[in-house]
Amino acid sequence: MSDPISPPPNLEAPPSERKDWRNIAAKIISIVAVLGAVMLTLWVWSITERHPRTDDAAARANVVGIAPRVRGQIFKLNVQDNQTVAAGDVLFEIDPADYELALEKAKADLATLDRQIEVARSQDAQLKFQVKAAEAAVEQAKAELKQAGDTLQRMQPLLTNGFAKADEVDRVATAKAVAAAGLAADEQRLNQAQVALSALATLTAQRLGVVAAMNLAALELSYCKVVAPFPGRVINLNISVGAYANSGVPVFSLLDTRKWYVIADFREAETRHMAPGSDAIVYLTSAPNRRFRGKVQGIGSAVEPEGQIDFPPGGVPYVKRELNWVRVAQRFPVRIEVEDPDPDLFRMGASAVAIIQGPPRRY
Repeated sequence: MSDPISPPPNLEAPPSERKDWRNIAAKIISIVAVLGAVMLTLWVWSITERHPRTDDAAARANVVGIAPRVRGQIFKLNVQDNQTVAAGDVLFEIDPADYELALEKAKADLATLDRQIEVARSQDAQLKFQVKAAEAAVEQAKAELKQAGDTLQRMQPLLTNGFAKADEVDRVATAKAVAAAGLAADEQRLNQAQVALSALATLTAQRLGVVAAMNLAALELSYCKVVAPFPGRVINLNISVGAYANSGVPVFSLLDTRKWYVIADFREAETRHMAPGSDAIVYLTSAPNRRFRGKVQGIGSAVEPEGQIDFPPGGVPYVKRELNWVRVAQRFPVRIEVEDPDPDLFRMGASAVAIIQGPPRRY
């Protein structure tokens, strides 16, 4: 016959023993909980250390001031503030009346010059003949002057010896003077003929400058229509039709919506876990459920030290006479390019959160 079933030990144990078992179990549970908390803390710290995260970030995009290249009164405004525009859209127009008149004047100057060139070209053959005739006349005058000079040189010694008469010497001297005057006149006619012949070349050279002036007038007329250089969104539009626009002075700004990036400030110790090309996750505070992938473009190389005074080269450094027991880690801006931004969510200056996934992968 089998033994009767004995009662459980805990029922047989005295109350003091059951209390000791409870204390041991509680200690074991406490130790396990503490170890688990420590392990969890180390695990979270490891993730945070290897994947830095900051909410000190903001969405950014490039902003370009839209400035006309000519000045004048705005007579047509085709956009409104915060309007989305495409590349090539006409944003506003400047009154073209002055520039149209300048272009018409340049065209008239070119037409006048072309008529002068045609006349000079038609006279070119005749002028060349006149130059040849003038050159021949100069050569003949030079020969006559030389002959008269030689004759005078031979007769002057004969006059002193009585072999020549004074009136004969005077006639030869007069002939030399006449020959010299004729040579001067022929040289003047030759110069005039050469100047007239060079008029065609001069007018042809002037035509390049007149054509350039006409092209410049046409270019300035085309600048009266100011177009969007890229797709974007109009911002800071505070003008109306009738405002006067100056050349090179922005009228409003255009936000470049083709590329968005996030400027995130990380502590200096965290920058060692990132590098250009590192993967990142960003999201906007206004839409925390939307995650966007990005890549680190660069890490800021310089920030202005707080509490220091810059001196010119050669000056001595300034050190404050105080003790700072708490050292706040410096933060450096990290630029993260967003790969596939949502243009309806992203706004300039919107608060964001950035998480670095790790250093760039190497294949």
